[in-house]
Amino acid sequence: MGATRLPSRQMAQNAKRPIIPLKVFLIVVAVGFGYFIYASSARILGVTGTLICVFYVWTIVLNRREKHRLQTLACAREGESICHFARSFDKRKTDTWIIRAAHQELQVFLRPFVAFPVRASDSLTGDLGLDVDDVEDLIVDVALRAGRSLEQTERNPYYGKVRTVSEVVLFVNAQPSV
Repeated sequence: MGATRLPSRQMAQNAKRPIIPLKVFLIVVAVGFGYFIYASSARILGVTGTLICVFYVWTIVLNRREKHRLQTLACAREGESICHFARSFDKRKTDTWIIRAAHQELQVFLRPFVAFPVRASDSLTGDLGLDVDDVEDLIVDVALRAGRSLEQTERNPYYGKVRTVSEVVLFVNAQPSV
């Protein structure tokens, strides 16, 4: 008699690998950069300071625009939940653990929002603003949480074709169980 699998709603929340907090990294970079400025001439100090200010302001502007864009998208989808997301998939052919893991891992990437209303049709880079590295990390995290192997991914029919949230789910679903 085989072991029964828990419902996806009872799966562990996050099986993330520990990472160095961003603040620690930024402090180390700031200390190193501070020493560089201390050891440099006044001209280099002025140019460097100006570039830092321009970069800082540019980053703030871009972050605010992206946050506003995502807030507008979230408001347009008010009332949608993981249930709406899950209904986009055939649960007879798609592992519900993968569906839940994909939804929950996307919540990590879209952190400013408590529960961002993700849709299966969302473009990862266009609608959700993820970059290529984020998409790769997302696939790894979803596969890890859902108990799927990422060996021989080049045999996967979705290999190189993951553009939407639905394709993340289908890609991981096509991978063998661990």
